[in-house]
This record gives sequence, structure tokens and C-alpha cells, in this order.
Amino acid sequence: MAKQFDMQGWLRKQWQKDQELKEEAQPLTEEYIEIMRDLDEGLSLIKDGWMEWKNGPMTEKEDIKPAQKELMKYVVGWMKKNIK
Repeated sequence: MAKQFDMQGWLRKQWQKDQELKEEAQPLTEEYIEIMRDLDEGLSLIKDGWMEWKNGPMTEKEDIKPAQKELMKYVVGWMKKNIK
């Protein structure tokens, strides 16, 4: 028995995708970020750790791009898990 096409479900998914695209297209005003304390200091610690590793004596040039992707994935994953 073939599953019937769910038009309402499909339309809902299309609407959600459209909303996500609209949210991404809106420029960030940073009005909320400005009042959160110590964000720049915390981000600077991540950047300093990255630069220390990147410029370290054991870092190979070909390792930098994969490590950058890994760090970004880790940070985004951590943010999604902890910022709710």
C-alpha cells in the first residue's frame, strides 16, 4: 500500500525552510550581544588557543584547515548543546 502524499506536512516544511532563510538574511544588530558580559574575553581565549596551536612547532601546514573545521564544529556543537 503506497503512502499518501501529505500536502499539509510538505507545505509546513517549505514554510519552515523559508523562515530559516529569512532569519539568516536579516543583518545582526548585536543589540543583545552588547549587554552580555565577558563574551569577547571568552572568544579571545578560544582565538588565543587556536593561534598558539596554529603557530606551534608541531603544527603541520596541511593540518591547519582540517583542525579549523574541527574547532568550528566543536564550538558550534557546544553552543547548540549549552545555549538554550
